[in-house]
Amino acid sequence: MATVIDLNKGWGIMQDVHELGEMRGVYKPGWNPNDVGGAFSEWQAIPRLEHLQLTLAQQPYFGRELRYFNEHPWWYRVEFESPANAATGMTLRFEGVDYWAKVWLNGEYLGGHEGYFEPFEFEVGRMLKTDGKNLLVVQVASPWDKEVRAGQEWNRCGAVVRNMVKGTYEHCDTFVQRDVNPVGIWRPVKLIVHGGVRSAGMPAVTAAVAEDGKKADVKIAWPVGVDGKALRGKLRVKILSGPDGKVAATNVQNLSIASGVSTVSATATVNAPKLWSTWDRGGANLYRAEMAIEAGGKDVLAESVAFGIRTVSIVRTSTETKFLLNGKLIYLRGTCYLPDCYISAMDKARYERDVASMVRAGVNAIRVHVHVEKKEFYEACDKMGVVVIQDSDVNWTVPLTEDYAKRAVKIFGAMLRLLGNHPSIICWICINEPEAREKGKMNLETPGPQLWAAARELDPTRPAIRGSFNKDDLESGDSHNYTGSLDGNQTHFLDIYGTTEKLNTEFGFDAPPAMEHVRLVPKMAERLAAVMPHIAELHDYQYWYTKYYVEHYRIQKYAPCAGYFQFMWIDLCPQSFYGMYDWWGAPKVEGIGGGLSALEESNMPVGIFMEYKDAPVVIWVVNDRLEPLGECKARWLVTAGEEEVAKGETAVKVGADCRAKVCDFKFAVDAAKKYHVYLELVDGKGQVVAKNVYEDVFHPPKHPEGHPQRMEHELGMRLYWA
Repeated sequence: MATVIDLNKGWGIMQDVHELGEMRGVYKPGWNPNDVGGAFSEWQAIPRLEHLQLTLAQQPYFGRELRYFNEHPWWYRVEFESPANAATGMTLRFEGVDYWAKVWLNGEYLGGHEGYFEPFEFEVGRMLKTDGKNLLVVQVASPWDKEVRAGQEWNRCGAVVRNMVKGTYEHCDTFVQRDVNPVGIWRPVKLIVHGGVRSAGMPAVTAAVAEDGKKADVKIAWPVGVDGKALRGKLRVKILSGPDGKVAATNVQNLSIASGVSTVSATATVNAPKLWSTWDRGGANLYRAEMAIEAGGKDVLAESVAFGIRTVSIVRTSTETKFLLNGKLIYLRGTCYLPDCYISAMDKARYERDVASMVRAGVNAIRVHVHVEKKEFYEACDKMGVVVIQDSDVNWTVPLTEDYAKRAVKIFGAMLRLLGNHPSIICWICINEPEAREKGKMNLETPGPQLWAAARELDPTRPAIRGSFNKDDLESGDSHNYTGSLDGNQTHFLDIYGTTEKLNTEFGFDAPPAMEHVRLVPKMAERLAAVMPHIAELHDYQYWYTKYYVEHYRIQKYAPCAGYFQFMWIDLCPQSFYGMYDWWGAPKVEGIGGGLSALEESNMPVGIFMEYKDAPVVIWVVNDRLEPLGECKARWLVTAGEEEVAKGETAVKVGADCRAKVCDFKFAVDAAKKYHVYLELVDGKGQVVAKNVYEDVFHPPKHPEGHPQRMEHELGMRLYWA
């Protein structure tokens, strides 16, 4: 059986500012910077493997001094002893290097790799020294792009040609601060001792559910590498149901594996499968597949994979974009997620904190925006029952070349294989906001068709969106809407009244962090000095904006809207951003409360809402659960100061997964008065199952002055009127 040796400590780094490293043999054993003149600095020891900005920069989230990290490549080196059984097979595995990598072992070039999230590895058993230390050297680069689309030089922010297949750099619009471009070996490096039989990749587990739901055929495809002669033995498969761990299915079969890498396949049938679903529609039922290869009477290789059994599909026409989970429509109450500029800063505890906070606010869906998170995030979604729509890293303006398309497809395919076992993922997005080549028309040329074809070929079990923000494209079908936000004072969020959307995957308004956290960043506090007394006003606008959008979409449930994704859950940096929470994890709830308060009121599975613009129109009830509520009572109370303006109740029948019109709701609105509207829904047992409050509802705040045009590009944040 394989053993793993961690190579995470003892690394030294050096930046190759003259880019002479390969020419001068930095990768060779015995190379000494002091022997080759002044072109090189000495090796600097680092305490851990993470993005270099987190290790070396005093302030890794803004500052022009960060640009030097990406102007030239970096060299890493580490020495290690060979294990006692060095004669057996050895795999050198890198879990994550951002972005371009070249690898040498004991002076011999092993190969290169492009990407940041995909593990890659080399077979090195015959190259290790049996006496003395081994030298591992890696060159890493994550360079700035220089090309700008012709005729768009004035608009570098939106028109820089993003040559790396990496969504989290060079935004320049305060999304990712202009000088931030993560670089480095940021995940563990391992030496796997495997004795000639090894896993050559994560087993892929898929489940085909019978139409009557009484059984599911679980198929396992396991890439296995064999060194030397062919291996003959047995493959044992066991399917365990969680959390009780009961055996749900088994299979034992003979197998013969040729030398090299091949795929071992097996199928096991699970009877009466417990389907995976969201926390609000049945819960996250998980299974585990345990596989072992036996040869010569003993186990030589074993692997274990968590998975879920469920079906997902999409209905997409000119008038609808709707998801079905386990054969039933599901309404998506979502948020977008990119919790830190540096993925290496995240850990299991932060992921579980964030996903748990989403569930408390009624969220059942997450869009992972233009990047890939660590596996611990997807595991949290699997366990907590939250569906995921996963973006690729292809974003905005990219090279329209066949070479780029091939590279993008390769990295996109790596993402599909890496994440494919997670039942929480229900959809892939091939491109985010493709560059507009003509006014009002997004680019669906290269690499769009290639990525779309790859999604269908590599994962026929899930739907894909070809280009997010292409509502009229029948291979896409979603919209982004920032009315009352990114178009400045030209519009107000109330202007969305009377409009419809099939599926919204972005809407949001950015607001500063909690006041006590602004003060923790002196440069930010200084620049926002004029804003500090008004943070409550900005949080309030985020509250109003978020509440109105969410209820607008809830009232349109399946007519035609199938869901929405607020942009986004938590700030990815200390500066001002779109989060419901700031980067420190504190909610933006100054004043009457920010967007989180709005979600807590309007984003729960069962809701009662007042449709309105300048005056009340209708009371609606929405039930997103699969269980009907039956005969209920809707109650309302409207006051203006001490005056009771309207009070009443009416019966309403609330079915499963439905919206129901309670009644027309009208009263004369006096512009001089402040109206307080309280709504509640009471079930047949007398329990309040939903309530809602509207404070001074007909005097919504104006769009904040200066937003979004006033930006501070050194800090990477919006300034409003500062």
